[in-house]
Amino acid sequence: MINEETILICGAWPYVNGDIHIGHLPGYFIPGDITARYFRLKGKRVAFVSGTDCHGTPITVEADKRGLTPVQIVEEYDPKVRKLIEIYDFSYDNFSSTVSENHKKVVQDMFISLLNNGYIIKKKTKQYFSEQENRFLPDRYVEGECPICHALEQRSDQCENCGRSLDFGTLINPYSKISKSEVILKETEHYFIDFAKLQDKILNFAKTGEKRWRKWIYQETMGWLKEGLEPRAITRDIDWGIQIPKDRIPTKMLIENIESKRFYVWFEAVIGYLSATIEFCENNNLDYEIFWKNPKSRHFYVMGQDNVTFHTIFWPGQLIASDVEYTLPYLPSAVKFLNANGLKLSKSRGNIIDAMDVAQKYGTEAVKFYIISIMPENKESNWDWKHFQEVINKNLVGNIGNYINRVIVFTSKNFSNEDFDGLNASQNVVEFTNKTFIEVRKAIEEHKFTQMLNLILEYSSFGNKYFNDSKSWELVKTDKTRASQNIYDCLYILNNLRILLTPILHKSMKNLSHMLGWKPVEPVLGKDNYSPSEVDITNLQFKDIKILFKKIENSEIPV
Repeated sequence: MINEETILICGAWPYVNGDIHIGHLPGYFIPGDITARYFRLKGKRVAFVSGTDCHGTPITVEADKRGLTPVQIVEEYDPKVRKLIEIYDFSYDNFSSTVSENHKKVVQDMFISLLNNGYIIKKKTKQYFSEQENRFLPDRYVEGECPICHALEQRSDQCENCGRSLDFGTLINPYSKISKSEVILKETEHYFIDFAKLQDKILNFAKTGEKRWRKWIYQETMGWLKEGLEPRAITRDIDWGIQIPKDRIPTKMLIENIESKRFYVWFEAVIGYLSATIEFCENNNLDYEIFWKNPKSRHFYVMGQDNVTFHTIFWPGQLIASDVEYTLPYLPSAVKFLNANGLKLSKSRGNIIDAMDVAQKYGTEAVKFYIISIMPENKESNWDWKHFQEVINKNLVGNIGNYINRVIVFTSKNFSNEDFDGLNASQNVVEFTNKTFIEVRKAIEEHKFTQMLNLILEYSSFGNKYFNDSKSWELVKTDKTRASQNIYDCLYILNNLRILLTPILHKSMKNLSHMLGWKPVEPVLGKDNYSPSEVDITNLQFKDIKILFKKIENSEIPV
């Protein structure tokens, strides 16, 4: 019996069909990184996994558009995603890829498991076919009018406007995205997961999230389940993807033209959470079961709003159907869309903010700080350049940076370590600090990251007010003993602000630790280092003092 609490953080897998823009950061990267860094500091065993999603039509569409092969597209964009992860220093324990041999094996094994357990059925269905191109067209090759909200230029599998997944053949006036020619429906045979058979088990799972999940995520999931689940295709007519293991399938279960079909990307990409964990554990001499067959393991998933049902219905359904008692999602945490300049981010419409460009110009921590402050957790939010400048200058520089700088400068000029001998933080400071840690920890574990940041800003404001109200610059001239107590309290607040901010601004907090002569706040397995801490006076020293956060001038933002 596994008796260790473990934490698995699963980040959505970015498609390698283009550059990463700022809209990807709150859905794919930032929440997972904060969660991973936080739980490591809490002393938990953590696996933060993801990888590049290299299969499916997003890749083939881009390849066809540019006259390249899917492999060439993967080879171009996969390194760019990894470079962005390096620049932002997102702390993945394993960032894998769906083209790995390990992933292929795990996907094929799960398919066979579902087949053997009676959850895979064969079904003939009609699929979009271009007579002009003489081929079946995957979903993203077909556009038309959404039958639900009637938005135009929508994909045949999902409407970006209303967010609903669309059934085969329901798109109005469909046409080929490549040739713009009319498409017809033609019969083809595929494998389906019989989700209708899994309905009750998935419903029982989903009900466990009523109080834990975001309200809109729970409501969307229950809405799907109320409508009733139907069998869903897991293969498609395409030559780019993971092959179906024909030699492991009973003859009576083979489908027509199986060699020309591949697994649907929605089915195989989510299995990457399992395959990436297995890969991580094999590389680190761990048993993957401590994460995947452990009732004490908690699984956090981070994604965009268009991936919700894949993580609250279909992926849990796959895990349940495998019949090996895998650990099910604890918190599927999605965000709404992050827009820019009041419009949806769109490369084709020229409204795009490249994640690498803003990092190079303003620094990754300013970018992360702003996105956390406007995190679209329950409704869409907007990147506004003037607001970005205001938030950084007022909150990061004017509140947090100001407190750090004034305490360090004043203390280094007026006190020696001996002045603080035998001192402990005042009761009101300790109480407010304890309260802040309790509330911040709760916010992080519930994935309320804007609330988390606001609580930390309140704590920094508390420190600024304490410094102002104590008037130690006057008191040091008349009563250095009292002034020493006040400044010790300020150092206590500074130290705990450093701890609170480490999962968010770890680079700056490492620099702050260096300036103070302290060890960085780092994880130790089995030890809680994300808790209130007294000041390390013995090792306190001031060196290489510099401003941690830089103001953004009017000339530095787009007009």
